[in-house]
Amino acid sequence: MFDMNKVYPWIKSVASDGETQYITAFAQNGQEGRRFPIGEDFPWHVFGEDVGVFYVFDTGEQFTMALYSMLPEGMTEDELYEIACDNLWNDVEFRIQRGNYGGWGVICGGNFEASSILLLNVMNTIGEQYGGDFYFAVPSRDMMVTAAADNEEQLKGLEQIIDNIMKHGESPISRTIFKWENTKHG
Repeated sequence: MFDMNKVYPWIKSVASDGETQYITAFAQNGQEGRRFPIGEDFPWHVFGEDVGVFYVFDTGEQFTMALYSMLPEGMTEDELYEIACDNLWNDVEFRIQRGNYGGWGVICGGNFEASSILLLNVMNTIGEQYGGDFYFAVPSRDMMVTAAADNEEQLKGLEQIIDNIMKHGESPISRTIFKWENTKHG
């Protein structure tokens, strides 16, 4: 049995061929690489067009992808999601920092920046920085970057970061740009 206090949400790239869904790995040049069939053993759900929420256990030495067989009997994916997000919020220190392109990003040590998109506290804090809606992307595991919804220069900077990560970065996830509609503004 794995320690449920050490389970966290993990954002991964996903793809589908119509019948089978896959975790997608990217090559260093940004081209889609290997596909690993997800199967029915993994608890997960779709977040967006090409991104899914999976779960990992921190064993102290590595992160191990969670399987249903590792969970307490009867635990639902909704319960797992809530526990994992609570653990993420309680165990990881998130810092919101301005990027050199003018937008805001999240820094937290290299493993969970992409997962920060699941935390309302983090997303609302960024929305407060912009004073409204914003775009965000998770081009790699260790990156969550944003741009104000009404700032073309920041959006171009965000697109350049995504292109650069896809061509040269480690652990690329997605080219997709999502929109956050900030509920805390007029």
